[in-house]
Amino acid sequence: MRIAVISDIHANLPALEEVLNGIDSQNVKAIYCLGDLVNQNVWNNEVVELIRARRIPTVRGNHDEGIAAGLHFFPFSYTFREAREWGIQAINYTLQHITDENRNYLSLLPLKRCLSIQQKNEEPYTITLLHGSPLGINEKIFRFLSYDYYASMIDIAATNILLTGNTHTPHHKIVTKEENGKLTYYHLINPGSVGRPKDGDWRASYVIITLNPSLSLRTDKDAVQVDFYRIKYDLGKAVKAIKHNGLPVYFGGCLITG
Repeated sequence: MRIAVISDIHANLPALEEVLNGIDSQNVKAIYCLGDLVNQNVWNNEVVELIRARRIPTVRGNHDEGIAAGLHFFPFSYTFREAREWGIQAINYTLQHITDENRNYLSLLPLKRCLSIQQKNEEPYTITLLHGSPLGINEKIFRFLSYDYYASMIDIAATNILLTGNTHTPHHKIVTKEENGKLTYYHLINPGSVGRPKDGDWRASYVIITLNPSLSLRTDKDAVQVDFYRIKYDLGKAVKAIKHNGLPVYFGGCLITG
């Protein structure tokens, strides 16, 4: 069983299209999205409509939530004064252009999705999809945090695989526990960002998770395979769209530098 996971598209249609083309060639059973479909580029409606047309199960991101609610200020998005001003401009652009139908779709996205896999003679194996963390939609599980922190997130989520976005940086952390005399494996996975990476690589990021049902997903280290992919897209088109539609050029620079 192979599933693809994407996150943090941020209205970047060229990146999303290339990622979906890449995934379509890789024989996956399903695609899931961890949210933040909109804001900071011009294709807000097109991205939402493509996700809807492909019937990709999606959880609500913090930008999705803010736009759905008609908020003109997202306090979590700014790290310095100028970024605050540019961020407000981007939000206002998104609110002016997104359709009521697509805003309503964003408002109805769930905060969490759970998948369950039944293996013979074992309790169901669970996969939990969130945008932020088990503590909230705005929280971020960074890749540089402690092992104990990752273990606590797994415990709070009460899941075998925890999928989260929001940091725009791909990573895979493994937590091990001894249970019933056996070593068990838990996974915390962030697919990175499709539309606005923040790890110094401008290419769109996604992950494919391969689950081997012939092995114990809990106790066999090789039963869960996690592969990250980076894919090029028309970066120039995405940057020009920002510049030519009145969005702050800051967001184009962010795309270039990753």
